This record gives sequence, C-alpha cells and structure tokens, in this order.
Amino acid sequence: MRFKKAAVMVLVASLVMTPFTANSSYVSANETTKVEIQGLIFKDMSEDDTTDNKTTVDNSSVNVSSQTSKTNTSSKETKKKTTTKKKKSKKRYSKADLRLMASIINCEAGSEPYQGKLAVGIVVMNRVSSKSFPNSIKGVIYQKGQFSPVRNGSLKKRLRQYDSKRTGSKQWKSCISAARKTLQGQKTILYKGKKKNMKSYHFFSVYLSGARMKLGGHKFK
Repeated sequence: MRFKKAAVMVLVASLVMTPFTANSSYVSANETTKVEIQGLIFKDMSEDDTTDNKTTVDNSSVNVSSQTSKTNTSSKETKKKTTTKKKKSKKRYSKADLRLMASIINCEAGSEPYQGKLAVGIVVMNRVSSKSFPNSIKGVIYQKGQFSPVRNGSLKKRLRQYDSKRTGSKQWKSCISAARKTLQGQKTILYKGKKKNMKSYHFFSVYLSGARMKLGGHKFK
C-alpha cells in the first residue's frame, strides 16, 4: 500500500516538473494522469476492503469453530460425569457373595414371587449394613440361630447345585437375578402395585410378631 502511494506521488511530481509545448498536450496528459491516479486509489481501496472482509469472515469462522468446540467438549464432559455417577451407584460384589445370596434366596423364597425373592435379599443386605449384625453376607447367613436352611441342611444342598451349575431352571434364574439386584444395592420392591422402600427391614419369617408387611408366605419387619 505504501509503495503504491509513493509511486503516485512520484508520478504527479514528474508531471508538474515536465515541460510542455502546447496547452492541448498538457490538458491531455493531465486528464490521463487524473484517471490513472484515481484508478490506482480506487484499486487500493478495493484491495483494502477485500482484505478487511476476508479478515472479518476468517475471524467469524474462528469464533464459530471455537464455540462449536467448546459445546462439544462440554457435552463430552457431561456424558463422562453421568457415566461416572452410574458406575458409582452400583456396588461391587464377589462370586462367593452371589453364590451364597442366590442359594439362601432359593432356600427361603424359591417358590415365592420375584418380589418376595428381592425382599429376602434386601433383608440380608440390611443386616450386613447394620451394627446389630455381622458385617458380611457370610457372617449374616451363618449367624447362629438366624436362618433355618443353615440348620436343616437345605442351604448345603442348594450350594452343591450352584457349584455343579445345575442352575438352568426358571426358579434358579429368578433367584440369581434377585441376588444380583440386591447385591448391587436395590432397596425397593413392588408391593400392591407401588414401590416400597425396604431399607429399614431386618427380619422375616412365616410367623413374626409385630410384622409391618406380609408378602407371599413371609412376614417382614
């Protein structure tokens, strides 16, 4: 740009200093010079405008790209947080826990509806979390005088079936499913068509004084 302006100034100066012989030739040269000068200036201004427009468009593109990138990053971070929360909500359990839980549920509620199976598993897990009972699934189930299948040998029978992989029946599959749910932390069941929270229940039996709920062949409190 500076080079072109300097060229114009040199051209004007050379015309002023150049001698002439006739008015007509001077006028002709002068008009030609004006046209050329105006043409150069107009061209320079057009180039500047084009450059400014390009710069504006480029900046707009950068801004749009930046905003899109931020939105995508924000969406990814939200998805990661959601996934992390979902993973944290599920408790971990061992194969031994699943084996024992599924077997005791089968002993106590094998012929009961699925909600009854869940209820038995929830009571076991509530005891594990309570200071009044042992703090492990094995400790709760084998606690002296608590579960009749331990005393009468039916738990050993179910455990042998589980170990030999004789768990293909509908009843076994239902018991294993209920065991998984309760081991993962489920505390609710469907009772009379509504969700019922059982986190405060620690006992169940066929005969139970002070029962707060009856489900299948068991009373719970």
